[in-house]
Amino acid sequence: MLNRRLFTAKHVKRLAQVVLVLLSGVFADGFFYSAHAQCADTDKIYIDPRLVPKRPVLTPRGFSALANDPRRDPLRDYLLQQTVQRNQPIVIPYGTGRVLVHPTNPCIQQYVP
Repeated sequence: MLNRRLFTAKHVKRLAQVVLVLLSGVFADGFFYSAHAQCADTDKIYIDPRLVPKRPVLTPRGFSALANDPRRDPLRDYLLQQTVQRNQPIVIPYGTGRVLVHPTNPCIQQYVP
């Protein structure tokens, strides 16, 4: 009976050591992998133009109706902000920096660290 208990305790200890080694390997792999996600300034980055979020298109009449609406609505504020910024580059986070995408021609892209 005593030998059986010692064997079980040794077995559990060995199993715990194996699990801890595997877990530390998984965490170390994730820690070191993040260092490879950086891009240099000269790197060419391609983001599929179909994946770039489009800006909403409002007619001048729709914009004035939305701006004159007295209700405070988060969607209204978002639409007004996006309409005012319609000629500004679209910012997409990428790695440790961001990519600026031209609003009318999504094939023109520039990486900013």
